[in-house]
Amino acid sequence: MSRCLLIRAIIRREKLPEVLKALVDLGVHGATVYREVEGMGGEGGVVVIGGEIYDVLTPRVAIDIVVDEKEVEKVVNTILKTAKTGSVGDGRIFVLSVEQAYRIRTGEKLC
Repeated sequence: MSRCLLIRAIIRREKLPEVLKALVDLGVHGATVYREVEGMGGEGGVVVIGGEIYDVLTPRVAIDIVVDEKEVEKVVNTILKTAKTGSVGDGRIFVLSVEQAYRIRTGEKLC
């Protein structure tokens, strides 16, 4: 059985439709989208105005995709290409190990 990996991409909200279409065109059959995430990166995370501290977390979406290790490079490159604007705040991609994964409907072990 192949090893599965989780790809988590944190991207700009407006890039979501383009990224999802590119993933479907690539043959990705499943993804989970979290529409309400916030984060900070190169643009910072707090600002001080008149002595008061304010959070300035940037709204983003997160996409989780579990893929066979042989597919990771293609999926990551597709996300990099379609989510990129070239500006600060384009996001991040993380690749994590998945110990086990199951399909609830059938109980099938996926990895």
